Amino acid sequence: MKKLLVAALFTFGWGLVAAAPAVAAESTTPFCGLMTGTPVLNCTFTETLQGQVSVNTSNVNPCSGVVGTATSVTNSIVHVNVNGAGDVWITQTATSHFTFVPNSPGPPSYAGEFTFWFGASLNNQNTVFTDIGNIVVNGSDGSEITIHLVAHLTISASGIVNKFQIFSATCP
Repeated sequence: MKKLLVAALFTFGWGLVAAAPAVAAESTTPFCGLMTGTPVLNCTFTETLQGQVSVNTSNVNPCSGVVGTATSVTNSIVHVNVNGAGDVWITQTATSHFTFVPNSPGPPSYAGEFTFWFGASLNNQNTVFTDIGNIVVNGSDGSEITIHLVAHLTISASGIVNKFQIFSATCP
């Protein structure tokens, strides 16, 4: 489950980046050309999204296995810098108000927030990716679910890979 969650978090960050319409930008090239594989040098791009609604009617409570409808309203900001040498820095922060309502009566519903931060630094010598996530939701029965995650990957100039994950979850 931890590997799936880590993959989901990295995908979540890139999914928000790839799906976002341009709202505020210092450059007229979205994401400084990174999505096309041709980065624009000396480029800065910032995009802010507010009130992005997502509904998933087949979400699964990770603690009980109960299937329900998850609704999130997300605010997000992504910032991209590419310097003259083609070095890249990307950061993204997303915060969501979240609800989970079981599809069947009986089990508790949940409401709370989650915040994720993603950062990447890439150059011709090193690559670094870091993901940090925090979820806290409170149940209609007074219970609480918390999930905390840190995932990190570094690749050095010599190809040495250093990666780690720290994951914790508290279920009722």
